[in-house]
Amino acid sequence: MYIWFYNPVANRLVNYLPETLAPNVITLCGFIFSTLPFFVLFWNFGTKFQNEDGMEIPRWFFLFEAVCYFLYRMFDEMDGKQARRTKNSSPLGLLFDHGCDAFSMGLQAMIIAKCFQ
Repeated sequence: MYIWFYNPVANRLVNYLPETLAPNVITLCGFIFSTLPFFVLFWNFGTKFQNEDGMEIPRWFFLFEAVCYFLYRMFDEMDGKQARRTKNSSPLGLLFDHGCDAFSMGLQAMIIAKCFQ
């Protein structure tokens, strides 16, 4: 999927970004998109992993999760390309990117666990 879709699309989209835009801002935007479904899910359905009320997660949430995950992936691809394009690569930026990615995957695991309970 990366070779045939994410990489070519990110290569095109990054050309539309201003060169003054810091790669860490792109990382932060992607991180926000990856955390939105988590907060929407747990705000509306609580933190209990036991579904005592019998409430089903609505179908719109799964579409919302898919769109947010897609945007997170696109921003994650674009931040590194923007850093190389503007010659703003740094060890701190790499740490921030990988830290956000690791935290996001933990949240995604909790979302999946909540959806399949």
